[in-house]
Amino acid sequence: MEQAYDLAFLHEWGVQQEREARAEEQHLLRQVNELVREADVVVVRLGGKAGRLGESVVATALLEGIFQALQHLGKAGTAVEVIIDEGVSTLFKEQLYQQAYWPTITFSEAMSGEDIFTRRLERARGVTVLGIDLHGGHDGMPALMVQEVEEHGATRRIATLARLFRVGVRSYAGHGVERRYADFIEDLLHLSRGTLPGEQVQPCIRLGAADDARYTRLARKLHLQDEALRIVCFFQSVVIAKCYCRWDEVLERFSREVARRSPGQKIEFLILCGPDELHPEGLRVADMQEDFGTFRGMNNNANVLVHATETLRDLALLTRHAHMVFSNDTGPGHIAGALQIPTITPYLPGTIYSMAIWASSPWHWGVTLEPNPFSYQQVEAAILWDRTTIIDSIPPEKLVQAALQ
Repeated sequence: MEQAYDLAFLHEWGVQQEREARAEEQHLLRQVNELVREADVVVVRLGGKAGRLGESVVATALLEGIFQALQHLGKAGTAVEVIIDEGVSTLFKEQLYQQAYWPTITFSEAMSGEDIFTRRLERARGVTVLGIDLHGGHDGMPALMVQEVEEHGATRRIATLARLFRVGVRSYAGHGVERRYADFIEDLLHLSRGTLPGEQVQPCIRLGAADDARYTRLARKLHLQDEALRIVCFFQSVVIAKCYCRWDEVLERFSREVARRSPGQKIEFLILCGPDELHPEGLRVADMQEDFGTFRGMNNNANVLVHATETLRDLALLTRHAHMVFSNDTGPGHIAGALQIPTITPYLPGTIYSMAIWASSPWHWGVTLEPNPFSYQQVEAAILWDRTTIIDSIPPEKLVQAALQ
C-alpha cells in the first residue's frame, strides 16, 4: 500500500516568506523529519533533464544540505548511495565525500533513461528506506510517497521525497544567495531556521590532492603561464539565445583596462570547449580558434588558448586554477561557481533563464538588462528561433565593469 502526500505548499513558503505555516503542513513535515531520523538507508538521485550539466551541478547544493542535515540529526554513518547521470560522473569522487562526511557514502552511475532509483529503493536493506529525488529532469511539485511492504512477516517502509529540484532551486531563489538552498532543506526536513550554515550549503565540486598531478600534466601540455592573469572562458551553449556574441569586445576592453592599470601584466584567456557533436556549427572548437586565436590584447599583453577537455573533471581542474571566469549561462559556468571562482555571466533579461535563479552561487557576478526592455514573448521567441539579438544588447562594458570589480 502506498500513500502520497502533497508538499506543494513548500513552493508557497519559498516565494512568500511571510506566509504562515498551517498546522497540517507542520504535521506533515514533522513526519518527514521522523522518516529521516528512522532511515536505515538513504538513496539520492542527482542529475539533469536530458543530461544537462548545469542542473546536476546546481543540485549539489541540495546534496550538501542533505549531508549536513543528516549530521545535525545524528545520522552521520548512515548508508547513503548517490545515483548520478553517467554523463557527469567524472565530477564526483566518492572518496572525497567520504573524507568530508563519513565512509558509508557511495556513488553509482545511471544510464540515460534508466530507472535505477526505484530499483535501488526496492532492493535496499533496511526497515526504513528513504529516497531523495534531486533530479532536474523530474519536474513538478514535491511530494512524499510512503509505501509499506510485507516481507517475511515484517513490514518495511520505503519513503520517497520526490521532485525536489524545481522548488529547491527556483522557488527559494528569492531567499538570497547565502540562504536559498539551506532554507529549503531546513523547511523540507523540519529543522529550525539557521540550523544549516548557508555559506556551506552551496553548489560544490570536490577536488582533492590526487587531482594535483593531473593538473600539472595538463598545465604543462597547454604551456600555461603561472605568472599570467588567467581567465577561463566558456563561450558555448546548447541554447543559442544564451550565447553572447560580443565576447571579443569584452576581451578587448578588459585587456585595454588591464594594460592601463597594470602595465606589463600578461593575461591568459583559456577557452575551454566541450565535444563538437554537442554544439552547432559556429560554436565548435575550430570556430573558437578562428574567432579568438589571433587575439593579442593591448600592446601584446594577452594570449588565447583554445582547448577541448577530455573529461568534465579536467575542465574542473583547469577552472579551479583560474583567477576569473567569463561564461555564457551554461553548465561549465555552474562548475566555476561551484569551485568558488568569480564568474562573470550575461543573462537573458526577464523570467526565462533568469539571473535571479541561475546565478546559482555567491561567486556568480551576473549581468543583465534591468529594467527589462523586452516582453516575455520577445525573449521566448529569441529562444525558440535561436536568436542572439536580446543577449547581445547587453553592453560589453557592463561585463568588463563586473570583472574589474
